[in-house]
Amino acid sequence: MSFDESWEKQIYSQNKHINRYPYGELVSIFFNSLKFLPQERCGEKKEMKILELGCGSGNNLWFLSELGFDVYGVDASSSACAIAKKECEKRGTYPNILEASFDKLPFEENCFDIIIDRESTYCGTKESIKNSWSEANRVLKSKGVVISFMFCDDSPDLLKIQNKEIQATCLEPNTYTDVQKGTFKDTGIVHFTSYDELLDIFSFCDIQFINKNTSLRVYNNSNNQFNYCEWIVVGVKK
Repeated sequence: MSFDESWEKQIYSQNKHINRYPYGELVSIFFNSLKFLPQERCGEKKEMKILELGCGSGNNLWFLSELGFDVYGVDASSSACAIAKKECEKRGTYPNILEASFDKLPFEENCFDIIIDRESTYCGTKESIKNSWSEANRVLKSKGVVISFMFCDDSPDLLKIQNKEIQATCLEPNTYTDVQKGTFKDTGIVHFTSYDELLDIFSFCDIQFINKNTSLRVYNNSNNQFNYCEWIVVGVKK
């Protein structure tokens, strides 16, 4: 997937979206997904290779490294990689962090046991998202595990875009750029994925489960933007 420069120019180089702690939902999903790996791969943690696509500021990397796994992170933003390395080193962890695009991963075939995507591959068109996961499939071992978080097609921000409450430029169905306010302001291209699309994107997997996770707001007396809806997909490479 060609990198959307918005993440470098308007986000990470400006010290925005700097998450310092692991994503809560990922923590529980990760541990619950280890059981899907072949038993012979669940021995020494240091022998289990984990890749995070779009590692951002490294908040998930240091957590996984601290547990003893062999951890790799890629991000096409040079600023994100620099921030991630600094944040990990603060905690005495040293995961492998590389600047790379998702469609050209600098790894050999069949080398990772687990690939994690916490809302990173959604940043593109339908075609580029499929290309990213085709490349991820290349570097994932047979029977390896995929853990992916993607924004749903009934996300609050998408509904506001469709109702003209938020201005954005439509590139294709459920794909927008130049979002003028809300969660996706300044983040370039965003695609809101349908359930059927998930089945297509992850057709290389035996999907173990798909969860729908949302922060449904029932009362609001502030300008807080924390309101989202996401898919959580866990699958095993066929």
